[in-house]
Amino acid sequence: MYIRTSGSNARRVRSRGFTLIEILLGASMLALFIVSIALYYRKALEVSQETTHHIQAGFLLEEGIEAVKSMRDDGWTTYIATLNPGTSYYLYWNGSKWRATTTPLQVENTFWRSVILSSVNRDVNDDIVTTGGSADAGTRKVRVDVTWNKKTASSTESIETYITNLFNN
Repeated sequence: MYIRTSGSNARRVRSRGFTLIEILLGASMLALFIVSIALYYRKALEVSQETTHHIQAGFLLEEGIEAVKSMRDDGWTTYIATLNPGTSYYLYWNGSKWRATTTPLQVENTFWRSVILSSVNRDVNDDIVTTGGSADAGTRKVRVDVTWNKKTASSTESIETYITNLFNN
């Protein structure tokens, strides 16, 4: 709207329609708004997917510990004592029991789960020590790692515990 003055009679004249600049400015603002919303939802989806991977990794870690305990229960001498300390093993279900292999296995086409058993030493008070002491053949330290690929790197979560030859088998 603008005012045209000529002489003593001032009158208002309405401009009709939009100018090209107003149309471009409105279209640009709309496009920017739509792109912003799309980027927000894309980022939210990425965060959601990463959170899902962390949750799945947590379940796989727990399952890994339970699988090693199951192997211990099936026979320490056969299934635990024969595994070399420091070697990465991969767990698989043979249809009825959990077993370990050195062949890398992918879980759910996304994750790699490995188990590493370590020897345990105890001091004269029967406490676990990291240096010195004597080897305890009836105890192993168990570390389970779950790894998955991200866009440009990989992510790993781990859990550690101890198992003992509970049933002397």
